[in-house]
Amino acid sequence: MKKLTLLLTLLTSTLSLADRIAIIGAMDSEIKILLSQMKNIEQEEKASVVFYKGKLENKDVVVFKSGIGKVNAAMSTTIAMEEYDVNKIIFTGVAGAINNNLNITDVVVSDYLVQHDYDTTVFGTKKGAVPGSVDAKFSADKNLINIAKNSAEKVLGKDKVYVGTIATGDQFIADKKTVQALESEFGAWAVEMEGAAVAHVANLYKTPVVVIRSMSDKADGSAHMNYNDFVNIAADNSAKIVINMLSQM
Repeated sequence: MKKLTLLLTLLTSTLSLADRIAIIGAMDSEIKILLSQMKNIEQEEKASVVFYKGKLENKDVVVFKSGIGKVNAAMSTTIAMEEYDVNKIIFTGVAGAINNNLNITDVVVSDYLVQHDYDTTVFGTKKGAVPGSVDAKFSADKNLINIAKNSAEKVLGKDKVYVGTIATGDQFIADKKTVQALESEFGAWAVEMEGAAVAHVANLYKTPVVVIRSMSDKADGSAHMNYNDFVNIAADNSAKIVINMLSQM
């Protein structure tokens, strides 16, 4: 009986150590290609978020739409960490370009992420200095950064792929003054609404994370027009990069 108990304990321990990668998008368009290629899908709903557990590129994954904004992103990422034994996190999706070198459909792979709308500067802190961040930023995993960069270059070509800081806030940025402020204050290359919240949770759980953003628009006065035209193309490109990443992992 003791031998059987020990065997079951070892088996349970081994299963809990199996790699499972969380792949997150904020919108349906950002995960549709991934879902179409998944196998052995098991579907569960928790806190109004549908989690799809299965195989993608022969890897154990859980894919889900977080919903838009930092609260949705943090909540759903936390559920994934607690319920699905996730040990790596990839966020895929679209963003607004800040750096002038970027063109629409170019890709930025995160090295750092910052919550640009977190402001306690009245107390003498740096803007974006969320408790738990280091120098106001959350870091992405170096190994995942390299895999994401290599995959993006294979999918799109080297001239369309950059590594840099991604800024996150609960706003759709659509004016040049704010774009200039985000670049000067944070050195941001792109801006979106979820990534730094996901990185915040990942860093607290000490789990490797990377955010991959394809530019759907220039985050300026033309943003709303560019976004409608290019959001699906950009989202598809980002998802294809994730699939290529999985084949290398």
